[in-house]
Amino acid sequence: MACRPIFKILSLIAAWILFISVLPIHAQSGSDNTQNDAYENPIFLDEPERKDPFVAGLLSWSWSGLGQFYTQNYGRGSFFLMVDILQKGLFVYGLFYYTEKYSSSDDDVVRWNDIAKRDRGIIIGYFFSLILVKALGVVDAVYSAETYNREIYFPYWKNRMRLKLSVETFDDRIEFSVGKQVQF
Repeated sequence: MACRPIFKILSLIAAWILFISVLPIHAQSGSDNTQNDAYENPIFLDEPERKDPFVAGLLSWSWSGLGQFYTQNYGRGSFFLMVDILQKGLFVYGLFYYTEKYSSSDDDVVRWNDIAKRDRGIIIGYFFSLILVKALGVVDAVYSAETYNREIYFPYWKNRMRLKLSVETFDDRIEFSVGKQVQF
């Protein structure tokens, strides 16, 4: 029998919280056109969307600069995109250059040891730069997503009105309090 009052209080608090959460944002003015105005002029909250660092890194891995564009960091995204285009252009140029340089009329297979040391160093450096730029792009995209969430998304929600629920226990009773908390 002692549990019934606590159950009733908890049920009332839950019903009250549910009632508060479904209240309209603005009060109706009492005119007959209020309902039609609500449909003609809906209220849209312009809230930013949280950016997932994993998605940003995955997009940047698939195409350099795409993760930065996802996090709305257009300057860095353009930089990584231009570096990617430059690397692909150098690949095409190197492919034609080294094919012409090391081809013969006999159509023999060119072995790694047949290539000059300088050219081997250039080829190794090129592939190292591909891996380095790809890794830097992914790391920068993840960092851009975390920065976006820290500077744009979370301050937006920090300043929103929230429902504050507090529970305090004493020796002979439990106190619940519900209130609106506004932070600016």
